[in-house]
Amino acid sequence: MSLRFPSLLLALASIAFFSPGANAALSATLIGSAQLWQRAEFRLADVPPANNPYDPDEIRVDATLTSPTGKTTTVPAFWFQDYTRSLVNGFQELTPAGAPEWRVRFTPTETGTYQLAVAVQLAGSAPARTASSQFAVAAATKPTHGWVQTGPDRRYFQTSDGAPLRLIGENVCWAQSNATYDYDQWFPAMAKAGENFARLWMSPWDMGLEHGQGYLNRYRQDAAWSLDYVVSLAEQNGIYFLISFDHHGMYQTSSQNWGGSNNFWNVNPYNAANGGPCAQPNDFFTDPKAKGIYQKRLRYLIARYGYSAHLLSWQFFNEIDNVFQPGQSLVGNDVVAWHREMAQWLRKNDPYRHLISTSLTGGSDRPEFWNLPELDFAVYHSYADAAPGRKAAHLAEDYHQRYQKPVMIGEFGTSARDWAIVGDPHLRGFRQGIWGGALGGSVGTDMSWWWESVHDNNVYPLYAVMHDLLRKGGWYEGAWTPISFENNDDVPTRLGEIVPNATPFTATIALSGYRRTAPRGALAVADSLSAERGAEYLTAYVQGAQGTEPQRAIRLSAHFAKAGKVSFRVNSVSGDTEMVVTVDGAEKLRTKLFDRDGQQAVNHEMDRDFSVELPEGPHAIEISSTTAHWAFVENLRLEKVRPASFADGWHHRPDVLGLRNEQGRALVYVTSPYILWPAGALRYNAPLLENQKVALTGCKPGGYSAQWFDATSGRPLGTTEANTKGGTLVLPVPAFSEDVVGLIAPQ
Repeated sequence: MSLRFPSLLLALASIAFFSPGANAALSATLIGSAQLWQRAEFRLADVPPANNPYDPDEIRVDATLTSPTGKTTTVPAFWFQDYTRSLVNGFQELTPAGAPEWRVRFTPTETGTYQLAVAVQLAGSAPARTASSQFAVAAATKPTHGWVQTGPDRRYFQTSDGAPLRLIGENVCWAQSNATYDYDQWFPAMAKAGENFARLWMSPWDMGLEHGQGYLNRYRQDAAWSLDYVVSLAEQNGIYFLISFDHHGMYQTSSQNWGGSNNFWNVNPYNAANGGPCAQPNDFFTDPKAKGIYQKRLRYLIARYGYSAHLLSWQFFNEIDNVFQPGQSLVGNDVVAWHREMAQWLRKNDPYRHLISTSLTGGSDRPEFWNLPELDFAVYHSYADAAPGRKAAHLAEDYHQRYQKPVMIGEFGTSARDWAIVGDPHLRGFRQGIWGGALGGSVGTDMSWWWESVHDNNVYPLYAVMHDLLRKGGWYEGAWTPISFENNDDVPTRLGEIVPNATPFTATIALSGYRRTAPRGALAVADSLSAERGAEYLTAYVQGAQGTEPQRAIRLSAHFAKAGKVSFRVNSVSGDTEMVVTVDGAEKLRTKLFDRDGQQAVNHEMDRDFSVELPEGPHAIEISSTTAHWAFVENLRLEKVRPASFADGWHHRPDVLGLRNEQGRALVYVTSPYILWPAGALRYNAPLLENQKVALTGCKPGGYSAQWFDATSGRPLGTTEANTKGGTLVLPVPAFSEDVVGLIAPQ
């Protein structure tokens, strides 16, 4: 983002101010009128002057508001500069409007007459009550629900009136040169499609208050005004929002990720080189002076944005664990202790008690964070996860059971690098992610990271279909819990008998290319589809045990005809390593691979091919590494594989997940095994599946009917009926090719 300002105007936002009426009595004036659950804003005049109006140790201005029933709420006032905006040659320009001044924001929760009292405390003096007034609060002109809270089931959110709050949304973290004008396009389009959630960042390039030379505890008013605008626009469009205060790059000194462009410690205002108190990044989390300065920023955020009932949560960081991986700049235990301390401070000083969380990287499960009672919900970032719908459901239930907290899939993408439409051209993986989050037991959809691509490619109709079907099914109402399904197991690791007279085939094994996840590492290859689905179970990053991480190996079992072979290519290594291939436990290949470029990147530095001949018969193959350095394996193939059955009569079935409520209604999402991403992602026409069934366990006795809809278009596919037997409901599914949604109700 580029915001262009004359240097003089920039200076106005942070220089000392001198009230022209320093000897006059302070006054508070309501701007406009006040309504229930809407922002009431007051202009304060003739506040005593101070050198730094952002520092509460120098001047502390607080407003105490007393409701008609006698409830008191104290909120901090904040220093404010208004702006007007314009779009010039594709860039937003902000022009200061009027003089800077003190403001108070407050959300009334009762109708009637409120009392307002303002107290000012200058450094070294006792607080003085210097202004008082009263104002009337009228009834709301539109529906209101109150503050966001954790629901009694510890699984979902609700508002303070008890209404469930379930989320369909995405990250909309920052804008480009159009700045707030981008949000004028994004938020209305999201609202029209039924989306009600957006995640916002306060980043170095957009809406960050302290980013830039000279802004430590002297906050950028241009950035604050931009966030004002975005917050107000979210409220107007019925969108709940989360504000993430910082991203890990602010404490990163070196990294090969993101092209080395994410290392912002050199411009971090807390860095001693920029006049801050921290000699090194970890000092931010341990130095008392740094903590005190940060708490002043939290106070300002409470004052300026805490009023909003659409503020779903404060979030301390984006993926802070990126920077305390081995060899990085932060100490994990210090960061955890900091989160506990700052969350306690925020809880004590936020009069509205907004939810508090943070975020970690995908594939990262750190109980030391999510066990903190001060963090209200857990967050996971899902990228390149095979079968993303099932992944979301399994993860949400696992986190909920272990941490007894709601779970948000806070970022999602079939790739962590870009929109990756080439690898998901029919948006099958995208649909699986958003439906898996919504019906897998998390707080809502997986939240897509690629908001600009969602808009530019007009993906909103998929959200609109989802919103419409979930509304029909009652998802927004009442309590819902995950369903267990029969015959919904993973592809087995054991084979059955060979298929007589079947022609041998070459199996190209799909591997997961996302390093942060560690799938089970074993697969039985009975047919072409099991090979296509290999990425659900096998990683391309082969390495030995590393610290607490187990070994990552590739284990395959298959029946082979004569002249069978296993072959693969090693693209790159992260360090000197040794590869070993065994067949039925006997070593067949051992080779040393030397790191040529010293980089931990998949960049074709090696591109060496290996193969092992296999005699006829069933074989168990293992490809492993003896060191903690990884070797990236690709082009893994098994030649002359004989088609076979799976052990215990297992066969490929549709993948199914869903929720049920106390009335016996259920919502299910069913995906063909031929399109479980990335399997079949590029297949133009998936095969038509007929005579399929789903089996829901734990159902109340009686008859049920299910309405079925295409998950892409919302087109009705038909109705099926069935009766429970022993608590299990086996429902037929109409013929389908990709994915369908079922709305199930007792007859």
